Amino acid sequence: MKKTNLAKPISGGCSENVNLTRSKNTVQLPLRFAPENDPPVSLCLPIWQSACPALQPRRYASVKRVSLVFEGSLRGRPCLTSTQEAMAFFKEYWNDNPANDQEKFVVACLDTKHRVQCVVVVTVGTLDASLVHPREVFKPAFIEGSSAVVLSHNHPSGNTTPSREDHEVTNRLTEAGKLLGITVLDHIIYGDGTEEVLSIRECN
Repeated sequence: MKKTNLAKPISGGCSENVNLTRSKNTVQLPLRFAPENDPPVSLCLPIWQSACPALQPRRYASVKRVSLVFEGSLRGRPCLTSTQEAMAFFKEYWNDNPANDQEKFVVACLDTKHRVQCVVVVTVGTLDASLVHPREVFKPAFIEGSSAVVLSHNHPSGNTTPSREDHEVTNRLTEAGKLLGITVLDHIIYGDGTEEVLSIRECN
């Protein structure tokens, strides 16, 4: 590790001479969300792992710390630019990640070029249903800075015919995405055991 000293911090949250432990791939952001008349957000730059003193929690301030770790380039990641590509991608995903007779709902986060940034499991439900909330669906998209998402879940029965609830969930998340500025491109259903895949967008 390389030690670096900063003579002056960005804000009053750090001492005058702060030892920052530089880690090439790590970003540490000590964040505070506080009222306007509170001291400014403590943010030490360069944004490396910081030895800033712990912030005193206040009644209205967040005490969470966000850490971002750069893992590598998205070069070589698949691009989901069409329904067929999305169906092929999730067919492979469910083959690699079987749901074991439970309905599982996942979201693929995409950048502005529609390259896959990550696939995150949102809920694991019962044999025939799963509970999906926009908060959990779009949370990883916010963290990744995603432009769009593709939804997917499996049907343990093997029948990919979408239910009324499947259509309702798709419509609700699509409308939520419009408000958040994140496009819901499609919702792919995978049939366990049959390896059939279906696009709800094509059904509509």
